[in-house]
Amino acid sequence: MKIKTILTLLVIIGNLLPVSGKEKEGVIMQVDGEEVPTSEFLYLFNKNNLQQVEPQTLEEYLELFKVYRLKVAEAKSQGVDTTASFRNEMAQYRRELLEPYVSDTTYFRQMVEEAVGRDSILVESSHIMIIRTHDEEKDQKNLAMLDSLRKEILSGGDFIQAAKNYSEDKFSSDKGGYLGYNPAGTFPYDFETAVYETPEGEISEIVESHVGWHIVKPGGRKRTGEFDRQVRPYETIRGEVEKRTSSPFDSRYHKIRKNVINRLGARHPEIDLSQMDEDEAFNKLMSAEEVTQYAENPDYRNLIDEYINGSLLYVVSVDNIWDKASNDTEGLESFYQAHKDNYKWDKPHAKGLLVQARNDSVAALIMLEVAGMPTDSVGPYIRKNFKRDASVDRFNVGEGTNAMIDHLMFGGEETTPKNKNFTSYFILEGRLVENPEELGDVRSAVINDYQEALEIDWIKSLRAKHQLEVNKSELKRIKKSLEKKK
Repeated sequence: MKIKTILTLLVIIGNLLPVSGKEKEGVIMQVDGEEVPTSEFLYLFNKNNLQQVEPQTLEEYLELFKVYRLKVAEAKSQGVDTTASFRNEMAQYRRELLEPYVSDTTYFRQMVEEAVGRDSILVESSHIMIIRTHDEEKDQKNLAMLDSLRKEILSGGDFIQAAKNYSEDKFSSDKGGYLGYNPAGTFPYDFETAVYETPEGEISEIVESHVGWHIVKPGGRKRTGEFDRQVRPYETIRGEVEKRTSSPFDSRYHKIRKNVINRLGARHPEIDLSQMDEDEAFNKLMSAEEVTQYAENPDYRNLIDEYINGSLLYVVSVDNIWDKASNDTEGLESFYQAHKDNYKWDKPHAKGLLVQARNDSVAALIMLEVAGMPTDSVGPYIRKNFKRDASVDRFNVGEGTNAMIDHLMFGGEETTPKNKNFTSYFILEGRLVENPEELGDVRSAVINDYQEALEIDWIKSLRAKHQLEVNKSELKRIKKSLEKKK
């Protein structure tokens, strides 16, 4: 679920919760000694009813919630929540969900508005660039040289000649560093800022980018319309800023992180940041904030618990129901045999092999070669020996499913194959059957029913295995509170 969707839902659910913040901390039930907060139950109850055409009563949903919590308890008893892969996935989700709670929307909006303002203006610019070498000593010497060159230009030196002699940007050095008129978003942010904020004809401070270091000389300014270029919509620019500020190569990424560090540092003065770099400080504070938000913010806690418990439920359901129903060949066959009478067709089905061939000659050759061949060998033989000249598919369908089968098996009108490479088609082993003859004829329906049967047996075993006790006084209090809201 995307963060925007989560936050929208969070607001809706928050408005629907029928009890006060203090009352939310009640306990609706205990499962194997673990307390389940009332706030979690109400959050899921309200969310469930938002998604239902006919809302469920509190009692109806309570029964579903019991089963949900029993499955979660089973997953925990199996240690699903302790595996490294599960813990890492949950840690990533917690961090992603926390970001909207710690983001400074005003700070980000200022960045967007700055980009919007720049989008309507193109600034002419030139630069002198020194490329980063990752040899610290050499980089320091190059940086000192660029600083001296800047001072020389400020004292009257020729910028164009200096660019030709010293700039390592091979695309612009021959032109005296000239870059022309470029729209906002063309260059790295700090470079762009120097272009837009340095007065025309003056020389910027040294600007660092992920490529190296620059001194920038802005030229004239023109409106976007003078280049037959439309000003982009606000949302387009906002999306671009959002994308760029998520990359460590954009200096705004680090500005946003430092903004978070400053604000969270004030919330967690117990953490000594003096010896930490940006990454360490950011991660340390975010981890501390996760703990605080989980303890103090019911909305955050409920979303986290919903995702974690839902993931636990998914894992145990796959193992005990979904995969088991699909992979238990013997159990599935036994179930089918015991419930054969439940699987009937309203109308006859056609069964056989539909073969499509490149032309009539290929079709005739196939029919000749597979004549008398065992049923299970026909399809593989055609696929192996007529790879490019034919296709073969086993079918079990009712009338109206496939025009070619309708024509050959149900007396329908002749049709032209959709695959233009195959102009001829015929059926092998074709026959009409009134009702399913074997499991394979209704496998999907049987699997669905078998899953339901497994689910019923599994829930019975969970009720016997796990201790679940509903807090009846809390349930009564919730009912009264809901009735007052009507």
